[in-house]
Amino acid sequence: MASETEECLCKHGENIKVNWSIWNKKKEQKQCDANCQGLSEDALSQIPSNTELLRLSVNCEKHMLHELALHLGMEEMVWNDLEENYPGNIQIVKFLTLMHLKENDEISFTELDKGLREMEITTHKLCMVRRRKQVKSSIPDDILDCIPSDEILDRLAPLIGKIVFQLGIELGLSVEEIESIKEKFDRDLTAQNKEVLFTWRKDRTVKPTIRVLEQAFVNICKGARCLKEVVKDVDPNTLKAVEIVTDRIRENENRIIQDIQISQILDHMMTHLVISVDDRRRIEQHAGQDDQNKALLDIVIKRREPAYSVFVDGLRNYGYEDIANDLKYYSEEMSPSTTLVSAENEGLSDWNVPLYKVRLQKNYLKIITDIQHDSIVDHLITSDVVSVDDGKKIESGKTPQEKNRNLTDMLLHKNEQGFNEFLKALRKDSIYADLADQIEKTEVTPTDMATLHKCLK
Repeated sequence: MASETEECLCKHGENIKVNWSIWNKKKEQKQCDANCQGLSEDALSQIPSNTELLRLSVNCEKHMLHELALHLGMEEMVWNDLEENYPGNIQIVKFLTLMHLKENDEISFTELDKGLREMEITTHKLCMVRRRKQVKSSIPDDILDCIPSDEILDRLAPLIGKIVFQLGIELGLSVEEIESIKEKFDRDLTAQNKEVLFTWRKDRTVKPTIRVLEQAFVNICKGARCLKEVVKDVDPNTLKAVEIVTDRIRENENRIIQDIQISQILDHMMTHLVISVDDRRRIEQHAGQDDQNKALLDIVIKRREPAYSVFVDGLRNYGYEDIANDLKYYSEEMSPSTTLVSAENEGLSDWNVPLYKVRLQKNYLKIITDIQHDSIVDHLITSDVVSVDDGKKIESGKTPQEKNRNLTDMLLHKNEQGFNEFLKALRKDSIYADLADQIEKTEVTPTDMATLHKCLK
């Protein structure tokens, strides 16, 4: 990773300085040349943004910024309180000092410029704050222009370190948001970093691309090596697929949350292996339908394909064709690499999912709609597969389908003996003998295994 400063620009794009020279090679500090007149009048009249104050704090030594703050009217007690509240983190103290001046005294670049001049300190530090850095990146453009996926942010968060505050400000979060995150995830740096990254990505005022993230790391002097390492093996088509799925859902989110009943859609998704029985429990533990729908959308966004296509098909099958049509995308928008086709070349043993569970779940919809559960539950109690209390839980369902769901969900948590006893119970009634054979002989492909394995990770 290398960075190059090409221009020093004001907020409106005015070229303040073109040529920079190294005036102290030992410290590698950059300074305007002798002809630089500093910021323009228009730039001086501006109130610094939080990001600009962060950059100024990074470029000022502690004692210099302390003296500047006092010179501009801040009381010594404020500085002392900040040092006490943030022991060992002088960077945050420096930044919050400037924020205090901005919020309480509404300082503009004019006051900062005047203060530096009166202290006989170069005002070209303000030029450095306003300049635009151009990053020369070794990350391919088709990756840089994509929005980072959950997996990328999850892998990146532990590598960032103790720069939560600086990164959050550089990415546009407010001080209040960052303080709330730090309080919520006290002493857990990885969780704090992760929350900052996800909060930034959620705001689409500016497209939250990997390029923006790389620039932020460079601006706060972190460097982007950790980001480069995380994305080195990422397929750009996969990232584009995530964007397609996320954008389609965001555009229709309110309709989905407010309009649909998801019980049958969950049955459909269970049968196609894109959610697990535990996923379903986590979704249905939410009291309100809106919250259940939100929980399902979170899973669909995270799982991508084939969960997204199965979800769309479920909407179409159960009365929500208009929404399904709006969510549908053309197959060429999604690269085959974003699906689980590659699993066809891998052995079943590579996926730690019992075959009987896959067979049972692939017949989920048929089981819950076709069987009368009473005699089957009696057999399973007699065989010690389920308890009497389990039988009562099964009976707590309000409809025959709900009771069958309760039964099938329990079986998916049992071992293979439970599965075999279930087949025996079905075969006791000639009506269900064909169903038992169908379940037992259900083909299980590597893609089936990979799909369900993805739910269980």
